Amino acid sequence: MTPFRFFTAVLALFLSARIAGGGEGEPSQRDREAILAMAGEFEVLFNFEETVGYVDGYRLKDPYQEEATEIVIVAEDTGLRIALQHILQTGTGKVVKHWKQIWTWQDRRLVEFQGRGEWRVRQLDEDEVAGRWSQLVTQVDDSPRYQGIGKWVHDRGVSLWESNRVARPLPRREHTARSDYDILMAVNRHALTPHGWVHEQDNLKLVLERDGEPAYYLAGETGVNYYDRTEEVDFAPARDYWDRTKAFWRDVSEIWESVMDSESRFALAEEVDGRPLHRAMSAMAEGLVEEPEREAPAKKEIRETLDSYLETGASVDESEVAREKEKERGSAGSRRIRIRIRIRSRSRT
Repeated sequence: MTPFRFFTAVLALFLSARIAGGGEGEPSQRDREAILAMAGEFEVLFNFEETVGYVDGYRLKDPYQEEATEIVIVAEDTGLRIALQHILQTGTGKVVKHWKQIWTWQDRRLVEFQGRGEWRVRQLDEDEVAGRWSQLVTQVDDSPRYQGIGKWVHDRGVSLWESNRVARPLPRREHTARSDYDILMAVNRHALTPHGWVHEQDNLKLVLERDGEPAYYLAGETGVNYYDRTEEVDFAPARDYWDRTKAFWRDVSEIWESVMDSESRFALAEEVDGRPLHRAMSAMAEGLVEEPEREAPAKKEIRETLDSYLETGASVDESEVAREKEKERGSAGSRRIRIRIRIRSRSRT
């Protein structure tokens, strides 16, 4: 091979690699297409089944299955960040804002759930994020739920992304029904299918010690959620809801971004004055649907509402110290009770 032909071959190989990979520091087009392919109108089947108990005497819970219809809307696409908003719609046309998945290319910030309403923000090194997308999943009120990171793989006709094992709050299906574990440790897998896409989960149910340290795994669970495209549902109510409220939810999302960018840790109260955060935020959004002429809440009002639930930085530390002192007082009290019982029992003999 002549030097010219060798140089031409090497150049062609280099250029093809850049085109396939999107260029240095840029996501591939195939990655972006795979993420955007999860948008659309879907019939959804949620399946969860406990497969193994890790504690003597534990009885596996009944499998959980539910059907729904959802529209997934591209709420944001900057090239390096894509937000997909899920909106549920019932057969009667009732609309419920559901979860959101935010995909960020080579994200250096990872939000990690610690259990008991607390999250920490960890900064990642360049080599940890190279060629990877993070997926931040938010709750119905746009507060963070969990975040994982991984690579999209495109092989033999399959496009698939798999996360690291991430800590998640209890799912809604178990949040109010169970108190025997504290964190769902999950590996999340997203893959495109001929009919839409699928979300697979490999879950471990983790119990924490009183001080928040991991104690033991209670059970293992698998989840498979199928999103199959449909043309049988008129999603006009869901689209109308989003058209009326998307500016409000954009402001909420931006406020949360500022919290996660500025704080290394934060915690959320379950309720304020008997009302959880998701109800407070949903009430603001519903007002815009019911009264189209109503002016959207100002960012200051939204932030004040959020701040009433939010603890950050030093305030989280102070809350932990207070909880530890309360535990110590409880332990000391129980010791005093035991001592008194022993003294009294001895005096009777």
